[in-house]
Amino acid sequence: MSFTNAPQATPISAHAKGTTRHLKNAIPPAARHVRGWRYFAGLFGGEHIAATEFVIGITFVTMGVGARELLLGLLLGNLMAVISWTLVTTPIAVETRRSLFAYLEQITGSYFSKIYNTAILLFYGALAAAMITVSAYAVRFALGLPVQLAPYPTSFAFILVTLALGAVVIVVAARGFEAMANFATICAPWMLACFICGGAIALPMLALHVTGDTGFDGLSGFLNIADTSIWQGTTPEGEPGITVWEVAAFAWANGAMVHLGLIDMATFRFAHRKWYGVFSGVGMFLGHYIGWIAAGLMGAGAAVALATPLMALDSADVAYSVLGLVGILAVICAGWTTANACLYRAGLAAATLMPSYSRGKVTAIVGVFIVIAACFPFVAQSVMPLTVYGAILLSPVGAIVIAEHYLLPKLGMTRYWSRYLGQPLNPAALLTWGVALAFAVLMITTGAMSFYFIFLPEYVIALILYPFAASLMGARDTWPSDEAHQAEREAILTRFEEKRLAEHSEDLEEDPSNEHTARLAKWLLAGAGAVLIFMIAFALRIAFTAPDPMVLGTMLEDFFLIAAALTAIYFLLAMAAMSATDGPDGDAQ
Repeated sequence: MSFTNAPQATPISAHAKGTTRHLKNAIPPAARHVRGWRYFAGLFGGEHIAATEFVIGITFVTMGVGARELLLGLLLGNLMAVISWTLVTTPIAVETRRSLFAYLEQITGSYFSKIYNTAILLFYGALAAAMITVSAYAVRFALGLPVQLAPYPTSFAFILVTLALGAVVIVVAARGFEAMANFATICAPWMLACFICGGAIALPMLALHVTGDTGFDGLSGFLNIADTSIWQGTTPEGEPGITVWEVAAFAWANGAMVHLGLIDMATFRFAHRKWYGVFSGVGMFLGHYIGWIAAGLMGAGAAVALATPLMALDSADVAYSVLGLVGILAVICAGWTTANACLYRAGLAAATLMPSYSRGKVTAIVGVFIVIAACFPFVAQSVMPLTVYGAILLSPVGAIVIAEHYLLPKLGMTRYWSRYLGQPLNPAALLTWGVALAFAVLMITTGAMSFYFIFLPEYVIALILYPFAASLMGARDTWPSDEAHQAEREAILTRFEEKRLAEHSEDLEEDPSNEHTARLAKWLLAGAGAVLIFMIAFALRIAFTAPDPMVLGTMLEDFFLIAAALTAIYFLLAMAAMSATDGPDGDAQ
């Protein structure tokens, strides 16, 4: 059965005959501006060491996971995420040199793209609201306002703080995102250092609570403390916690919308080689693995130090208890930088739905609704399930693109068949996405499958169903002229890539500054790195030298002061390095 006899818009071949317009932009801009591995290692380090780590790491403690289950589950799940970026996202991104949004429109048509961008808007808008709330928690703490644990705000002053902070986020995302992105890059190494220091500082607090002594005996001692006071295997209500497989599934699902869902095609279309997805491991194992474990330690340590159940604390309470004022600054920066990135993405998605408005104006409009949502703490409290919902909502679209790109040609069908038919909406793609989401809703409502696993069978359903639906709706037909034009475009890109790889077999990092400023920037960055190493070393000294309980409080007070001073020095050096790198010569490029 074929639907190709139904009335259709004029096929594109009717416009391409006798012309060479089909060769226009055969080499996408990304192919001419590839980046080396250092770029991707730094990018993932900056993006995945963020405010969500505070919330998710603490949430694991309240979900009742056991210590060994957490350590192994996070290892497996984050490893699967890295494999997904390496084997799924990066190869198709490098082969096409297109973002998902551009490639999706070619496959599914403009109407489907608008539906998909609406889903992107909803997800990143909710995440941006949650991160604004996290930053507001820190300002709330600094001003002495009441903790916000109810789903709705219980303090008018907290609402004012959130609105003011949100206004700053809107202005930055709408007008100055590039500067904020650079600031986020500076913040990432420091935030990682804060996580490590916070976890180290919390250890002697927990050891004293469990054993009566601040020391612990290696790994076995750590696991004993963890089993007793952190990841106890049961929820605060006494119910069994989540399993090692659910931990692994969550760690994998946490980024599934961008790796299996292919949103990170936009990033990896600039990759020098197809295997550069391995550098996502910088974010997964430094940000997610170390960050989530350290945040759990910090949460449990804060609960002990304040003699308050962890459920009655927010991220600001936790950070201040183990890091002092530096912890408050870390929460503010982490929430702010993450909220800006999410709002920017939501604004880009909304701009495609409102093309008559500028991107900045659309971002501001969307930002107003996001900031209003941020006033309700339940949004931030829902970050962990929100990321899984994102995987459930968006991952099937990635499966559709993978099926179109790889499976259809292997099954004897025509890639881009819907485009050749002139369809503004690919019916097979819409049907597949709808069926996948219906399956997910059924699993959620019936409880037939753990919430954390749903995205996996849903992805497989989309991979299998799309080729079958496409075969019934026209993909088995042929369009010789259009296919020849497309093959010619792909051949031009292939030859360009082969020539580039032959000329630059090794990474050639572009240096945006002249020799003098490059040398100066390297020295400044080296100094900034040394500052962070010293701060971490000071925290580890407290953790492993097992001071007398009477001395521990004094050492913590000294650390709070030293950490604040080192933080100021770090930011001065790092921002000076950025200023040197982005001097007149760099701008000229």
